[in-house]
Amino acid sequence: MPNALYPPLKPRSFAELLDAVLQIFRLSLLKCLPYATLAIIAGQLWTLYYLSRGRLPVLDANDPVGVTLYGAGTLIFVMLSMTILLRQSAIAAGRPVAGSADLVDTLKRAPAIVALSLLAGMAVAVFMAPALALAPPYRTAGIIVMLAPAIYIGIALSFALPALMLARKGVLASLAYSFRLVRGNWWRVAALYGVGIGVILTLWTLVATIAAMALDNNGTDAGADDAALARAITAAAALAVFAVGLTFYSALTLALFGDLEVRRMTARSG
Repeated sequence: MPNALYPPLKPRSFAELLDAVLQIFRLSLLKCLPYATLAIIAGQLWTLYYLSRGRLPVLDANDPVGVTLYGAGTLIFVMLSMTILLRQSAIAAGRPVAGSADLVDTLKRAPAIVALSLLAGMAVAVFMAPALALAPPYRTAGIIVMLAPAIYIGIALSFALPALMLARKGVLASLAYSFRLVRGNWWRVAALYGVGIGVILTLWTLVATIAAMALDNNGTDAGADDAALARAITAAAALAVFAVGLTFYSALTLALFGDLEVRRMTARSG
């Protein structure tokens, strides 16, 4: 396969970028789906814990088991997401994907991934914390006001982890590199992210609609066993949708990162 998907040879138009995303997604789906499935399951460990105890899946800071599962699950989710990104970059570049080399590479950079994730999260939280600290009557208004800068910073720093994994930058350098890449391209990036979120939400809505119809039919025309089977099938379908969605979103991130890099290099040389 020609080395044209990643890194790109030239800046892409919006349509060309979407086409590259779909190509990367198509080529990498089956090879990334196992990691994506495990990532989704890990991210929901704390939810499964609460549901198994007959409780609503609302994180309780006073529950050490729930907090531990949330932290461990989030860490595993991020690590596997970065593994997917590495695997997709190899596939898009036409390099062979050898065993678990991408997972080993991710694990070697685990301390840097954790540190970078915490710093990026703190950068966004800085804007939201004052609003959350307001008295209840003013909290909602405060959140609305601070949401805009929080979203801006979140998107500006959204390529910090790709910079760490793909460009091999350091922790602080990755934050600065992401900010420089997005500068001047923020609306373009936000629009592409919006498309990605729209695709995932469309898939989820379709599955949720079918699931609701199945559960309704089983609740009226079948017994408890059939209703339980319908719920199990619905849960499996939701897992599949989120795993596919994660793979798609990773392909979107990879294509965007490559495009922003080549745009930056073109601007510097031009």
